[in-house]
Amino acid sequence: MKHIIYPLLTGLLATACQPGNDFTVNGTLAEPFTGQVYLTCIKDRLTKVDSLTLDGGTTFKFTGTMERPDYYRIMTSPRTYDASLIIEPGSEYHMNILDTHDCQVEVVRGGKEQLLLNEYEQLMMPIRETDQRLGDAYAQIERSDKQKTDSLQKLMSDNFLAREATTREFILQHPRTFTAAYLAGDLLLCTYPELKEVHEQIDTAAYAYNHNYLRFKEKYEEAASRWMQDRPAPEFTTRDLQGREVKLSDFRGKYVLLDFWASWCAPCRKRAKELKTIYSDLQARGISICGISMDEDRKQWEAATREDGIVWTNTGDVKPFKENPIAAAYKVVSLPTLFLIGPDGTIVMQNPEIDDLLKLPLQ
Repeated sequence: MKHIIYPLLTGLLATACQPGNDFTVNGTLAEPFTGQVYLTCIKDRLTKVDSLTLDGGTTFKFTGTMERPDYYRIMTSPRTYDASLIIEPGSEYHMNILDTHDCQVEVVRGGKEQLLLNEYEQLMMPIRETDQRLGDAYAQIERSDKQKTDSLQKLMSDNFLAREATTREFILQHPRTFTAAYLAGDLLLCTYPELKEVHEQIDTAAYAYNHNYLRFKEKYEEAASRWMQDRPAPEFTTRDLQGREVKLSDFRGKYVLLDFWASWCAPCRKRAKELKTIYSDLQARGISICGISMDEDRKQWEAATREDGIVWTNTGDVKPFKENPIAAAYKVVSLPTLFLIGPDGTIVMQNPEIDDLLKLPLQ
């Protein structure tokens, strides 16, 4: 859904501000509409704040009083229009709603948070256009064309990461705003250190009521509970495909990269190929690899091992992911998950990137 805010009109700047905590939302629909128009906001659940009935009309108006900014949606029944905006006390808005995917919001008075959101939307526009273009291209290619499929998947992944980086950077540039607290809830793939920086910068007290911030808080607290870097690595005993016993203590005195993976996990298989490419470099840096398969089907584990050409230590308990004791000890809930363990048995990196590993000095 687009949120486009036009600049404040010069002539309107001279008018008196709307008093107190009142707000006004005027709207224009693209076509005559018959049905209900709702002003909604998510509290504990989606809540109808106000409503009105149109009979072939194209305009609506909501007024009210509020104490603090929040994210609101204009919704209709039948579901023809759906648009959203940040409403603040003492502000006035005009919404030109074209359809459920396109809404133009003019800030008439106040509305600094909505104007800030517009800056973010302008930054995101090329990323979303690229995402749409790549998605359309991906839908048209033959899945048997592995080269094109892999190329497009990489471009889509890179564009998604650009979206995450742009959102996080924007939040950190405007940390004490409602908009920052709201956007934090949209972050998806940030690591715990990145989430921690956002959590420390945004206003976690003033906007703690917003549902998107609460979603961010839950994500941050979950990531914090699973963060194990700088802690002693839990000991484990398992077996490789030949039935030989493998223990973490076997690697004592050198670096070991634990790779939690599974045959059914496409990103895991991709990561295995990346690790194989740099395997000799890792060995030169004194880094061993110990794969820990989450497969519960031994034949699938064996097949993936052959297909990926895994040459490093390759272990598994052949039981369901959720019942795997090693995964539980390392608090692994998604794949792939990697841990770099130092010579003294301490986890020195959690989910390191390839570049992080190649920065380690040669032995």
